Amino acid sequence: MEFQKVSLKILSDAPVTLNLDPFLQIFARWRVQDWVDLADYAHMTRGPGIVLVGHRANFSFDMGTSAPGVLYLSKKDLEGTAEGRLRAVFRECFALTQRLLAEPEFPAQVQLRTGSLELAFNDRLETPHTEATDRALRPAVEAVFDQLFGARAYRLTPEPDVSRRYGFTIEARSAPSLEALTALVLQ
Repeated sequence: MEFQKVSLKILSDAPVTLNLDPFLQIFARWRVQDWVDLADYAHMTRGPGIVLVGHRANFSFDMGTSAPGVLYLSKKDLEGTAEGRLRAVFRECFALTQRLLAEPEFPAQVQLRTGSLELAFNDRLETPHTEATDRALRPAVEAVFDQLFGARAYRLTPEPDVSRRYGFTIEARSAPSLEALTALVLQ
């Protein structure tokens, strides 16, 4: 499959009422260096939060879905096998997240839950929510998570609603550090 649009979210323990001004400050600085645009959706309850928009990807502190967290969305330039493409998404997400955590304005009270992730394929034409897509992609998805968390050391729950994007929630038995996950995905 030639998919390009993949979202990976690292959930956090942040409250849904978290003040997003620190992310606006951080991302405004980053925008000048590396990104195309910045969108502030902090006014939306359970919305997209603060979003950095790029040509190849978007990066945000997202307030939507099951919990607030860091969201990386690839848009283009993924190459190789399905597993290789997924590894590239994880590498970029983890690298940007490490950079974000190192910023002095990052809210100290926010802890990422590195064992709680959401993975979704954002192109319904290339990756429709069907059994055929699952047969084609699940082995690559499991290979990446096996390497990150260990075989059978996580629960992979498919999105049950076929009207939504094909994807999974992941709950690992342990929550390795972001640095450890980054090293594992580079192997």
